[in-house]
Amino acid sequence: MNRNIFGIHHVTVITKDPQKNIDFYSNDLGLRLVKLTVNQDDPTSYHLYFGDEVGRPGTILTFFH
Repeated sequence: MNRNIFGIHHVTVITKDPQKNIDFYSNDLGLRLVKLTVNQDDPTSYHLYFGDEVGRPGTILTFFH
C-alpha cells in the first residue's frame, strides 16, 4: 500500500473558556479567528477555528468548548 502523507490538516483540542481561548490565541499569539461555529455533535457548545491570515490547511488549530 502506497500512502502519501503531505502533512497535518489541523489539530483539535478542548477549551473550558471560549472567550479566554479567543483572547489568548488571537490577541497574545496573533492567530486569526478563521471561523466560529457550533459543535455539530453538541450545538450548545462552540467550535473555534484559528489559523494564518487565509486559513490554509496545516495552519489550523480548532477548539471544542
